[in-house]
Amino acid sequence: MDVILVIAVTWLFFLVLAVALLRSAGRAEREAELRLREARTRPPATERRRRTMTTVVVIAALPFAGATVGADDADAQSCRGARSAPGASAPTVTLCLINRERRARGLSPLGTNARLARAAHRHAADMVARAYFSHFSPSGSSFVDRLRRVGYARQCAWSGGETLAWGSGTQRSPASRVTGWMHSSPHRAILLNPTFREAGIGIVAGSPGNGSNAATYVGEFGRRRC
Repeated sequence: MDVILVIAVTWLFFLVLAVALLRSAGRAEREAELRLREARTRPPATERRRRTMTTVVVIAALPFAGATVGADDADAQSCRGARSAPGASAPTVTLCLINRERRARGLSPLGTNARLARAAHRHAADMVARAYFSHFSPSGSSFVDRLRRVGYARQCAWSGGETLAWGSGTQRSPASRVTGWMHSSPHRAILLNPTFREAGIGIVAGSPGNGSNAATYVGEFGRRRC
């Protein structure tokens, strides 16, 4: 009788132990499955850091295309000097025209950003000085490199776009170049991008081909989220 009791107690002990092990294994399996699901739906830390610094870069170049300015193009009357040869106020006038186009479509106007303006002016001057017309300099410097050098594309999440243009004679005025941009789908998309909040316009006398009576335009557009 005592032997039977010992055997029964022993079996009961092993049965309880087996049930406990099975429960523990099941719980561990469920936790592992949950962690796997989270890993599938949540990017790793390096990817999350990369997303916070994502840049959306859109660029377009418009050479002298001979686009004419109609009477209703950009309604330049309210942006004084829009149809004149570009002077010291030409960057402000150009942004005024761009903002008129944005307001007409219910978009927020762009503010002036000194860093973007500095990058735009430097690139326009470099294209005229080294006789090239491109978003990449002869040394390979890019749009992103330019914004990094002026401190715009650093540490914060940002998006940006760049437009280029040049014109001579009557086609060098701010109204003519904005009209040209608006008549080109890639440029129009940048000027009317609803996510952009600020811009910098650079205008330099001369053309990439060293033509006289000409002007070269660079528009830098962006938004930073710090």
